Amino acid sequence: MYCVINGYGAVIRRKQNRFVIESEGEIREFPASDLRQILLSDAATVTTGAMALAAGNGTDIAVIGRDGRPVCRLVPCSVTGTAATRKNQVLFSSSPEGYSFIASIIRAKLFNMGSLIQALGRRRDRPDLVSEGETIRVAAAGVPPSGILPDDAPLLRGIEGEASRRYFQALAHVLPPDSYHGTRTHRPAEDVFNAALNYGYGILYNEVEKSCLLAGLDPGIGILHADRYGKTPFVYDVIEQFRQPVVDRGIITLAVRGRLRSDGCDERGYLTQDARKVIIAEVVGRLTLEQEIDGRETTFSSVILDNMREAVHSINEGRPYTPFTRQWS
Repeated sequence: MYCVINGYGAVIRRKQNRFVIESEGEIREFPASDLRQILLSDAATVTTGAMALAAGNGTDIAVIGRDGRPVCRLVPCSVTGTAATRKNQVLFSSSPEGYSFIASIIRAKLFNMGSLIQALGRRRDRPDLVSEGETIRVAAAGVPPSGILPDDAPLLRGIEGEASRRYFQALAHVLPPDSYHGTRTHRPAEDVFNAALNYGYGILYNEVEKSCLLAGLDPGIGILHADRYGKTPFVYDVIEQFRQPVVDRGIITLAVRGRLRSDGCDERGYLTQDARKVIIAEVVGRLTLEQEIDGRETTFSSVILDNMREAVHSINEGRPYTPFTRQWS
């Protein structure tokens, strides 16, 4: 179970092996074993007892900002993983295997973007969109199978950037014009759809970062994305394969159904509190929904964690790495 607190003045405290959460005049209790994560999107108080309970039971507590990205999180002193994994990450980042790892993720992202555009085109009887989706998918073949980083980083970014440009242009034929102006904008977002994507990606970023830590990876050791103080470039490396399945698909549906209103975004490009509630429910719901994925009943949250554990095996043992792809009907 995930608990998201989207309101000011909440208090989280411990009562034996339960979390007691007081928010907006309501008091609820949850067994620690039932709570996998607590996300705080506004000012709240967490007692030291609740922190200790979370650390002891593996409950992740993270504060997310107005853009949905984690500002800070509670990390137990008994860090998961080994120093060997972190050392291998450094070596992996400049190796041919590191290039292959990143190239496979970019191919997966292009496949996911193209597949989603094709599905949207088929449902609307739009052969032009189906064709554009195929063009995006085919672009994955342009990613060279071998190379070295950082020398080949500009080429990879160029292929990814062109495919992303076509993807977001294609969405203009699907989404209401009052919610999406036809181009991808980051911070500040220029429309409510982009603001919703930014916030949804922030929640996804938090999930991927958490999974990296649980798997024993160091989020600060990047491969394609440059290492920068205070940043977690490895998360940016691996998040790309999950954007369309976890975030885009749901937010596109919200926009098409009129659930994203232009007044859900303020003048600074951030979602209003009510709009955040809608996006939190959608993205967290997709992360935790039990469904058939790759032939088994699981959740996207579990898929992400399993994928990061597979990344550890690839980095430490040289096993083949298979990024996540999603085919829509």
